[in-house]
Amino acid sequence: MQIKSVVLALGSAIFITGCPLLEDDDSQIRVTHASSDAPEVAVKLNGGIVEGLEKVDYQVGSGLIELESGAYDIAVDALLPGDTSSEVISTNLDFSPDMQYDIIAVNSAANIEAVVLSREDIAPASDEVRLDVLHAHPGVGAVDIYLTTADELTDEAPAVSGLAFKVDATELPVSIPSGKYRIRITLNGDDDKTVAFDSGEMDLVGGSDLMITAVPNVDGGAVSPVNLLVADGTEVNVLRNSEEQSGVRVVHAVDDAPEVDVLASDAAVDGLTNIAFTQFRSLDLAPGSYDLSVAASSDNSLVVIDAPGTEFVAGTTTSIYAVGKLNDIATSTIEPLIIPEDLRSVALYAKLRVVHASVTAGDLGLVDIHASADGVYDETTAVLKGVDFKDTATLIVSAGTYSLAVILASDDTFIPAVEAVATVEDGGVYSAVATDNTGGGFLLTLNEDNTAPTP
Repeated sequence: MQIKSVVLALGSAIFITGCPLLEDDDSQIRVTHASSDAPEVAVKLNGGIVEGLEKVDYQVGSGLIELESGAYDIAVDALLPGDTSSEVISTNLDFSPDMQYDIIAVNSAANIEAVVLSREDIAPASDEVRLDVLHAHPGVGAVDIYLTTADELTDEAPAVSGLAFKVDATELPVSIPSGKYRIRITLNGDDDKTVAFDSGEMDLVGGSDLMITAVPNVDGGAVSPVNLLVADGTEVNVLRNSEEQSGVRVVHAVDDAPEVDVLASDAAVDGLTNIAFTQFRSLDLAPGSYDLSVAASSDNSLVVIDAPGTEFVAGTTTSIYAVGKLNDIATSTIEPLIIPEDLRSVALYAKLRVVHASVTAGDLGLVDIHASADGVYDETTAVLKGVDFKDTATLIVSAGTYSLAVILASDDTFIPAVEAVATVEDGGVYSAVATDNTGGGFLLTLNEDNTAPTP
């Protein structure tokens, strides 16, 4: 998602026409997931799951939902492994007529709570923008927010000063003239005004009614500690710091290929050279389009993958697996397997990505992936069925030690083609990659992609 196109599909403007006034006795609510290590959640009103909010991920929120004013039981259920759930937020709220309410789940998963902001349902004037702001990063102190196009902040005064975590500031919301602005955030009390977030120049169009929530940035290529969630009444979009990077990971999964280099426009990329079989190698790159190739480290003229125009987007992580067989260079079947990743740590379970990169197993037929606590496999231990060469999926699993096995789907004796023991922890993110093994047979490689953040 490009930095300047987070609210409109095209262009840099953030825009919504003034919200219509509500019918008598009606209220509007909006729900946003802003807890960075909490799982996907389901949102309930008076015991029933709200349509469209059955599976809300981090940095996702609803539009404004119109409902009759009055008291409601609000509950948020964390979605857990095995299609189970656990209630993590429960509160009763009284919604008054002609008001908007933002219900925002904040803090770490261990301390998750709902912050409620309210404002009158009044449409902004056509030449004004109404802004409400919540500081929702538990690890950052009070901040100052600047709305100006000045190159330097030295002589500028903040539009919002000393905004602390979770505080519903009395001076908010504010109305400002429409026009061009840069949203910049500094720590309150920093005499140097060191910028922690800079949106770059953008248009705030008259009639916009925006709720902005500053949340922890746990995305790939993170430079700023925060992202801004911009809610415009219809949807919630992520506004990123203008200098955000892209996370790129290269995985060598070809058993008969030597060490390789990744080239961009025919030049070796620092940090992506001499990658050996089964190695994972990661770095951050500036977002954009790259003419990539993969070549033998010993001789960069021996190119096995050519991928011109490969796009990397700010705030994302992309894995590029080299899969196939080298054979001899003239008959190579090596190709890229490109996987958009979600490496966000979730405190209540582990995430395990499974990648089928075994050419030989693919030739034998579909396989099933099994996970067993005792190393004994049967039809009940299959967690992924009918997996083909280059297929991939992410499992959510409880912390523990598991025997993982790849078994031919047609094998009713459940004899593993390859197996390995893996210990996973809540908050951990892992990859399990099945490949051919050098010299014959199969190999299951486990990689720890991310760990739970230190409290």
